[in-house]
Amino acid sequence: MEAVVSDTLPTPTPIVIRDGHVLLPDGTSRIIDVVVRDGRIAVVGEDATVVGDEEIIDARDQLVLPGLVDTHRHMWLGSLSAGSSDVTLFSYARQVNEGHGDLFTPEDVYAGVLWGAVQAINAGVTTVADWAHNLGSEADIDANVRALYDSGIRARLYFGGKASSSGDHSRYEAQARHLHATHAPHRVGGRIALGLAVRGPSMATAAENDVEFGLARDLGLPISLHAGMAGLPGAVDQLGSQDLLGPDVNYVHANEFTEQEWKQVAESGGTVSATPTVDMTMGLGALPAVGPALDHGVPVGLGADTVAYGPSDLFTEMRLTLAAERSRANAEPISRGEMPGALRHSHLDMLDLATRGGARVLGFADQIGEIAVGRQADLITLDLSAPHLDSFDNPVLAAFLSAGARDVDTVIVAGRILKRRGTLADSLLRKAHLEVRRSRARIRERSL
Repeated sequence: MEAVVSDTLPTPTPIVIRDGHVLLPDGTSRIIDVVVRDGRIAVVGEDATVVGDEEIIDARDQLVLPGLVDTHRHMWLGSLSAGSSDVTLFSYARQVNEGHGDLFTPEDVYAGVLWGAVQAINAGVTTVADWAHNLGSEADIDANVRALYDSGIRARLYFGGKASSSGDHSRYEAQARHLHATHAPHRVGGRIALGLAVRGPSMATAAENDVEFGLARDLGLPISLHAGMAGLPGAVDQLGSQDLLGPDVNYVHANEFTEQEWKQVAESGGTVSATPTVDMTMGLGALPAVGPALDHGVPVGLGADTVAYGPSDLFTEMRLTLAAERSRANAEPISRGEMPGALRHSHLDMLDLATRGGARVLGFADQIGEIAVGRQADLITLDLSAPHLDSFDNPVLAAFLSAGARDVDTVIVAGRILKRRGTLADSLLRKAHLEVRRSRARIRERSL
């Protein structure tokens, strides 16, 4: 499978999103127009002038939101959707990562990532952090990048790979340098950025931490690691003792960080990715890390983590996060037999986590995450006409409370329409569906 060589897509057609309820950066919504030109937001306002070359999207009875940003998802698992449940982390790893992942060829990587991207796009996720830890060869790497590119999604690809998990540092370094040399962002139109997924202290020795962090910093790539999970304490303390903390480090999960660790993350400028469904149902921690991160001023975003175990949309994650964080905050007065006098966090806070918060975590804060002139045109619209999305006077709240993938009417990434009138682009859907069906048949056959 050939590597990506360049982004040769033509300039996207100008778009006018007309008369939608637009969520603005200040948290209010108004019925206005959004004009997209050259892949960026050109106008946000009333009665936008139409030149005549634009595609008009009638957004009456629709809510216009920034595209959702998923800060932690293993995209290759798209082909193994709903493949596991009711097991803890290490049983899951044996069942899915080893039981199925070890059977993947480059063609299967391509199919899994492409189908995973289709799942995300269909649910209104326009940007993903792809934590790619099932790549065994340079051909696997190329297939992963090609699938992200072909899907049209925006991504930061954190490369870990099987060489990292096996401790084969010479192969890991060679593959990381291949990724960096072959798939630098300018080669894929800036839509796919790179990073390194490292094992971190929970899975690696101090010497191995030095090697992996040193490689990432030599290449100038941000770092992401799983940390702070139940039963695997002390990751931040260990990195701090090795002088490896920094603003380029993203901590996934972070459920069981101590107060000292939270202070170290905050002082070093690190970020956190919370994955509420997996965190709570798999037993990685009692509650998501969102509340403590916000309390310490640490940028935090949400992720679906693995669609083999949980849902593929961020609407579910936002609602679960709000319930969990209010439960955390309400625990003390309830323990005294009292009703809470006030509630912490709001639906707008959760929407911020899934948009601007995610953009900050992934280093895209100046590009995406809000509907403002000059930003990349990563936008979604939700159809508000269904009974479950009806509201008295607050369409944003109605969407937060009840929306799901089925309500996503339009998805635009970098000014290109990937889903319209509730249906994914036919060529993308057919290609991805065909690839994943073939891949699943191959994996089942090999597992016999």
